[in-house]
Amino acid sequence: MNKKKKYIFYSFVAIAILAVTYWGFNFLKGVSLFNKVNSYYIYYDRIEGLNESSYVTVNGYKVGQVGEIKLLPAENYKLLVRIDITNEFAIPDSTIARIYSMDLMGTKGIELEFGNKTTYIAPEGFLIGQVEQSLKDQVNMQMLPVKQQAEQLMAELTHAITVITYIFNEDTRANLEKSFASIKNTLVYIESSAISVDGMLKEESTKIARTLSNLEFITAMLKDNSENMENVFKNLSFFSDTLVAIDISKTMAQANDAIQNFNQILDRANRGEGSLGKLLNDDNFAQQIEDAATNLKSLLFDIQYNPKKYVNFSLMNIGRTVNVADPSELSKRDKRVLERQLEKSEKEVQKNYEKEQKRQEKENKKDDLSNYQGKVIFMIQIRSAVDKIDLNSDELKGYTDVIEIKSGAYYKYLIFPHESTSQTDYYLNLAKEDFSDAFPVALVGDQVVSYAKGIAIVAGE
Repeated sequence: MNKKKKYIFYSFVAIAILAVTYWGFNFLKGVSLFNKVNSYYIYYDRIEGLNESSYVTVNGYKVGQVGEIKLLPAENYKLLVRIDITNEFAIPDSTIARIYSMDLMGTKGIELEFGNKTTYIAPEGFLIGQVEQSLKDQVNMQMLPVKQQAEQLMAELTHAITVITYIFNEDTRANLEKSFASIKNTLVYIESSAISVDGMLKEESTKIARTLSNLEFITAMLKDNSENMENVFKNLSFFSDTLVAIDISKTMAQANDAIQNFNQILDRANRGEGSLGKLLNDDNFAQQIEDAATNLKSLLFDIQYNPKKYVNFSLMNIGRTVNVADPSELSKRDKRVLERQLEKSEKEVQKNYEKEQKRQEKENKKDDLSNYQGKVIFMIQIRSAVDKIDLNSDELKGYTDVIEIKSGAYYKYLIFPHESTSQTDYYLNLAKEDFSDAFPVALVGDQVVSYAKGIAIVAGE
């Protein structure tokens, strides 16, 4: 029996210990076993360090505490927070449960901001969750404009330093020193000039006084002769009246007639009437006149310097030379003579060309150009002479782009430089219009070689 009582006693002691332990644990958590509470739930995306048993306050007054915090993986890892509120308080609809920092140490709590509605949330209902910005976020937000302004200021300072460094380089400093020296010299010169002017005024003071006295005398004289001056002005007035009285209407009428006639002429010209009108309004007519003038000028120029091109032959049994511009005016016999002379002239040109080519090839053999790696320029040779030819002489027929090169004992005169042999025929025909014995050559470095040699060098042969 005593043993049974002993077991009962131990049981009561164990139950008491468990009860005290449970009560103490809840006491430490801030949970009252004797106060009735209502539970509410809030969803948060983050809780910023909120813990179970954190305070729930209204205007700083504790009305409950956080009962439980659950992480919900199925709902995108949202956090479900249960708060236990004393049943003395009813929670209106649209109440906001905001997580905030309770002190500078960052202790978190939940502040209830009651709504204005008269309806209330039932226990086990859901409140609207918000998270107050942390002290760090608030400081960052406050400091962000300052940071941006500081960055802008630093950029401007960097730019200003760059500009100052660029401006005040060694050259600029030297120029500034020269400028200040020049200013100093200028000031010295101005000071010297002022001293000179002051001395001159002192020396010429008598003359200046005499000049002022003369001015005073002149004004007095004008005052004394005011009546005579009045007569002069009256005479001028009479003269102007006489001019007004002259009958200039007839002269103006004649001038108007002349202007009208001139306007009629301009009107006819604008309508294209007459040669002047065609010249002003018909571009083809004007171009034809310009072409005719150009051709006439070229013809006269060529006749002057190449009369043999316009039928130069000697009449049989007479012994004199006749120049004929129109071969159709000649007899059959004279035409045959003309043809023989033209053939002879062409043979002479060909012979001169072949002679020049042989002489050129002979000179080329003296210079080894097989390893030449530079650019070969093809040109048209129009003249070759032992003595220099004035580039402005009539012998070059007004060409302004003639190049003079000394090759051996001869001075050679070249035109129309080009790199492609496909252009040679075009330039050769163009040159032959003024220089019938023109022929192509090649310019290798500063040497004139034959056209064939130039082509061989380009081909690498």
